[in-house]
Formats: sequence, C-alpha cells, structure tokens
Amino acid sequence: MPFTKLRREIEPRWVAEYCLTHYAGFPVSYRVPVGPIPADMVTEMGMDKAIRAYRPWRPEVDAIVYLPNYLVLIEAKVFKYMDGLAKLPMYKSQIPLTPQLKEHKDKEVLMELLLPVEIPWVTSMALNSGVKVVVWAPDWVLKIWEERNKYWEPEQRLLREQRKEVLRKLGYE
Repeated sequence: MPFTKLRREIEPRWVAEYCLTHYAGFPVSYRVPVGPIPADMVTEMGMDKAIRAYRPWRPEVDAIVYLPNYLVLIEAKVFKYMDGLAKLPMYKSQIPLTPQLKEHKDKEVLMELLLPVEIPWVTSMALNSGVKVVVWAPDWVLKIWEERNKYWEPEQRLLREQRKEVLRKLGYE
C-alpha cells in the first residue's frame, strides 16, 4: 500500500478565526452548501430530506456572514488563489437558488477572498470580478505559507528527496 500524507485542514480554522475577529456579533455559517436541489428529489423525499441527501454534490462556500443588509461570502486560500477567485462569483450566483438561504435571497451579496499575503495579480483580477481581497493571517497560517513558498528552493528539494529515499527503503513506493 502506498504511503499517503495526511491532509491539513487549514482554511476552516483560518476562516473561523477571521470571522471571530472581523465579524464578531454577527451570525456566521461555515461550509455552507449552495445551489438548487433537484426537483425530483424534493418531490420524492420532501425538501428537508432532499437537502441532506444532496449535500455531497453541492459546492460549499467556506463561510457566510449574515449582516443586516448583506450576505458576505468568504473563501480562504493559502495556495490556490485562482480557485478561490473563480469560485466566489459562482457561489454568489447560486445564493438565490439555495433553499436554505431563501430568506436572504434579496440581500446584496459581498464576496471576500482571504489571502495570507498580498498577491498583486490576484488583487488585479479580483477588482474586475467584484471580489474584495482581504490580506489577513495569524502567525500559524503565515508559517504554513512560508513553508510552501520555499518548496522549490534547493535545500527543500534535497530534503524531499531524502525523505522519499527513506520511504523507498522502508518499502513505501
């Protein structure tokens, strides 16, 4: 059996900390599925059961903050900035079609992309997409970003090769 690395769940904790510091006192939902539910499932099961059954196939926004006159969609990306930038407008388009959010369908929707550092090309593209880039990260997120940013440096490549060699010797290929 091949060796696999455990996945680090960075964004959920980071988004929660961000919401606690920037939107304290306002209701927040995390990992919110968006989009419609197939009509045949609703007919067959009823809305509540269909929502639960269809959840694995719906996209999820990292967080929604419920302000009095706005919904704020928050997507955090430590590495794959383009993914977050592309997802937010799609999530926004699904808000009016999302059964759980029908009471909020007439609110204006704001979009925030949470980044650990300023990335000029992302900021430029975000302006044209209606996405607000927020550069905010606690130390533990910056540490992870710095680790990844050194990925292609010669010392890091050498360390990876040494780890791979140890794993090969142990029978993990």
